[in-house]
Amino acid sequence: MGFGVPIDEWLRGPLRERAEDLLSPSNLSQDEFLNAKAIRVMWDNFLLGRNVQYILWSVLMYQAWKPRQT
Repeated sequence: MGFGVPIDEWLRGPLRERAEDLLSPSNLSQDEFLNAKAIRVMWDNFLLGRNVQYILWSVLMYQAWKPRQT
């Protein structure tokens, strides 16, 4: 059996600044596959306590992985 990963604690704590950067409107708007407005609403809801950290984690990993456009 595996173990739980405290993604919600990470995103509200030590990874919050990095998540804010990756989920900023300017970064999200550079991607044709993501709905920037919906993701920002999801992030705001997460910060208010909604349980959407696993969806956000997927978006964050995609944002961190893809090459940056200049």
